[in-house]
Amino acid sequence: MSSSIAPTSSNTSLCELLTWQNPIKTGKVFGSLILGLVVFKKVNLINIVFHLTYIALLFSAAAEYAGKLVTGEGFVTKYKPTSKAYAKTVNDTILPAIGKGASYAEDVTNKVIYSHDIETTLKAAGVSYVLYKLTSWFSVFTLLTTALVLAFTFPVVYSKNKKEIDAAVAQFSTTAKAKVGEFSKLAQDKAAPHVENLIKKSGPVGSFIKSKIPTRTAGSTVGADRSASFEAEKPTTATTTGASSFPEVPTDSIKDDSTFEDLVEEAKTAGVNAAHQL
Repeated sequence: MSSSIAPTSSNTSLCELLTWQNPIKTGKVFGSLILGLVVFKKVNLINIVFHLTYIALLFSAAAEYAGKLVTGEGFVTKYKPTSKAYAKTVNDTILPAIGKGASYAEDVTNKVIYSHDIETTLKAAGVSYVLYKLTSWFSVFTLLTTALVLAFTFPVVYSKNKKEIDAAVAQFSTTAKAKVGEFSKLAQDKAAPHVENLIKKSGPVGSFIKSKIPTRTAGSTVGADRSASFEAEKPTTATTTGASSFPEVPTDSIKDDSTFEDLVEEAKTAGVNAAHQL
């Protein structure tokens, strides 16, 4: 029961934080994050961490050696605080959450990469292209700062103007879909004459290919069953001589090897007789 309630409680807490329901708490978190970004931008934290680490380790080794030299017992070993087992806490709480998150991320990544849902893959490609453009125009620090500010301002604005924003988004989506349909139809109309000319110039081959291409209607989709597209195309036994199909090779004129040799002999005999007549 607790496992099913915990995610809801966490989501509620995050929503309250981003919507400034507790301004003091949200202000502290927001200010701390902004300060952290500024410090990370201006200060070389990695260099400082390694600098303090080697000083602390040298001091610990010197104190331990001096204690063993003077009293026979190292000062660090004698006066060290009671150590706490942090590994158990990490193993029990953090690692399982990381494992679940990694499994979910792997599942989603496989679905996107291997196009289990074409629409989702196209959306991911669009997002990647937008991020590619943004990272080429702005620095990572600028993008992180902008994302942080939007994360703490957009939920408040949306909660206060929910109806207006939803109506604007719906109108924009409808307009965008209509424009996409118009551009698609325009591109199809522009390309149709060129395709027809290409088919005409290619002769019987183009006509044959055209007859085998299913005509898509407005209700057809990419993932629809293909049996409906070829339902009207049934094999016929009649022989046609138009440009829409290749002429069939008569099979009755194809004989075996012995018949072909007889024809050759007859041709030779006819040639000899013609020579004698001349």
